[in-house]
Amino acid sequence: MQQDAGATAQDNMGKIGAVANDIADTDKEISDMEDQLKKKKDYKKHLSENVLPNLFAEVGLSELKLADGRHLKVGNYYGASIKEAKKEAAFEWFRNNGFGDLIKNQISCSFGRDEDEKARRLNNALSEKGYATSQREWVEPSTLRAFIREQHEAGRQLPMDLLGAYVGQKTTIKE
Repeated sequence: MQQDAGATAQDNMGKIGAVANDIADTDKEISDMEDQLKKKKDYKKHLSENVLPNLFAEVGLSELKLADGRHLKVGNYYGASIKEAKKEAAFEWFRNNGFGDLIKNQISCSFGRDEDEKARRLNNALSEKGYATSQREWVEPSTLRAFIREQHEAGRQLPMDLLGAYVGQKTTIKE
């Protein structure tokens, strides 16, 4: 009887090891697949944002309808992300150039656009009364992208590096 129990335990230990190895192998396969997916996405991005826009520019087109009915169009896309190290300077630029209303402010309660001064006064008043406060200032990412697009399309110069902004070209394909 004891030999049977020992053999069963030994058999189960072998199964446990096999399943653990299977998990490790599966994790590796998943990691490899994720790497392959990332490479495919990067390749698609390269084709969509570089190769096709360059080919379209060479032939002087911005859109094209293919024989199979797909519609290709090259257009601008906008991105921006203010880096933490440049946040104070970027916000100062917004305020000094009449765009302070893009900045949101929060101190335990939300403040909307162009309410910076109210937020500072409340924060200072609370601090003077001994309340610990934390203040958060930010520009919504979609608001920042829309601002970059509007200014670019209007032909205005912006401090692109300061705002972490860029304008690129991208191909869209509609079936």
